[in-house]
Amino acid sequence: MKTFLAAAALAIAGVVTVQAADIAPITAHWTKLGERFSALVYYIDKPDGFHVVVTTQQGMREKPSIARLETVLAAGQSAAVSIPRAAGEAPEQIVLSNAGGHLHIAEPPDSVSTQ
Repeated sequence: MKTFLAAAALAIAGVVTVQAADIAPITAHWTKLGERFSALVYYIDKPDGFHVVVTTQQGMREKPSIARLETVLAAGQSAAVSIPRAAGEAPEQIVLSNAGGHLHIAEPPDSVSTQ
């Protein structure tokens, strides 16, 4: 029974698709966060790590910003940005990681490309 449950969990987990982007410093990257929100991500590479800025907004680009997050990621560190959804549903989220020479962004499906 435990083997069956583990196999079922892996099968379900395999259905969820995560896209990713790797961006260079000062490169803006737009991504969707669910059906109603988006995020603009960019960073500056400084001696103490990547200074990452994430600005979220409703819609893709036409509405004013809702929130702005700034963080510093040292090599190997990660941070998540999420937007809540309905009760009982997992939040929409992106995970930002300092991957050495670039910022790695694990994002939900249907993301928008680097600009």
